[in-house]
Amino acid sequence: MKTLTSLFFALFFLTTVSLNAQNADNNDVVHRSNELGFNIGSTTGMGLAFRHWSNKFGVQLAAIPIKANDFQFVSGGLTGLYSITNKKYHRFFLYLGNHVLITNDQFFYEDEVQSEIKYNVGFGTGFEVGKSVRFNIMLGYGAYNILGGSDYKLLPAIETGLYFKL
Repeated sequence: MKTLTSLFFALFFLTTVSLNAQNADNNDVVHRSNELGFNIGSTTGMGLAFRHWSNKFGVQLAAIPIKANDFQFVSGGLTGLYSITNKKYHRFFLYLGNHVLITNDQFFYEDEVQSEIKYNVGFGTGFEVGKSVRFNIMLGYGAYNILGGSDYKLLPAIETGLYFKL
């Protein structure tokens, strides 16, 4: 009788534990990920982008070089990321972006090449949705052309990107 009661309680315990484990509603994602895509942002850079997440911290690199006979455009961005929430299909995060923009123009009516280097910095919040393909939008505040002396501006910043998980 004791073995039958012990066997009954053991089976009851194992069945209860296995059923409750299947109903767990924990969809937090804690892992490293690499993403490749495109980014357009005034303080995070423009062009082809690579993003790496390591648990709560991430880094994003974005760049595009364009060169023609009378025109040169180079955009490079480095952005630090901090994840506040990370679920299976969405993530909410903070960002701190740095963007260098180099342009060289030679107009047909001028002999002189006009060069300009701008450095933009911004911070704010971001939200991304998707599982394998992630669309993100970042809203924040930026300081534009801060190396330009009195020509700097303080304005809102809107950034967006589309990333494919590798």
